[in-house]
Amino acid sequence: MVGTDEIEVMEGVVISSDLCLHLPEERTVVVADLHIGYESALEAEGIHIPRVQTRTVKESLSRLIDRYEPDRLVVLGDLKHEFSRNLGQEMRDVRSVLDSVSDRVDVVLVKGNHDNYLENIVSPLQVPVVGQYRADGITFVHGHLPCADRPLVMGHEHPSIKIVDRVGAYLKMPCHVLLREERVLVLPAYSPLASGTDLMGVSSSDCLSPILKDLDIRKAEIFACSDIGLLPLGSLASLEGLRL
Repeated sequence: MVGTDEIEVMEGVVISSDLCLHLPEERTVVVADLHIGYESALEAEGIHIPRVQTRTVKESLSRLIDRYEPDRLVVLGDLKHEFSRNLGQEMRDVRSVLDSVSDRVDVVLVKGNHDNYLENIVSPLQVPVVGQYRADGITFVHGHLPCADRPLVMGHEHPSIKIVDRVGAYLKMPCHVLLREERVLVLPAYSPLASGTDLMGVSSSDCLSPILKDLDIRKAEIFACSDIGLLPLGSLASLEGLRL
């Protein structure tokens, strides 16, 4: 199977193997679920891992801006990780990430369920925090709350697909999920530390988002993000039981 870097899935809406969405006419790039501060949250629980996420996210966002030359970067929720409080290191990391891009693009933050107290963190940077964002007739939300708007782009679910071979080895890839008839698109998590939620065998009732619970997720088209580009894998239902 040969991949491609970009696929237009709705008019003017281009998904990318870079774990993002591109709106060329709007000169806008959209990412979801960065979960900055994940290492700090783990350290607070006594688990220590190398602090690599902030640097990696800053570098990857810089590459996105170099590639697409957008005027605007929209983050679809869960910019930060910790629910209940603002950890000092998390605050510094979030501001560092935003500082690294805000002199190159306008930044819009759509609030997610992890983004409690986010306004306090970003207020010195004068970055807007909104409940939803609209561009070119499309509504952009995080996805943790019900929303009847269509077409709709969301995050929150961290979708991935795991394909297993005959000896049990597997390949797990983040993916874009398109419900074409319903005009709903779910973006993969942008965080390099997000393992992703495997959609194999999942029913709508298993989904985190109340938006997806009302839809038939098995009809969704899966576009896996891989090192060789986007892989259009067909419907989720068609992948069930697949072995390489």
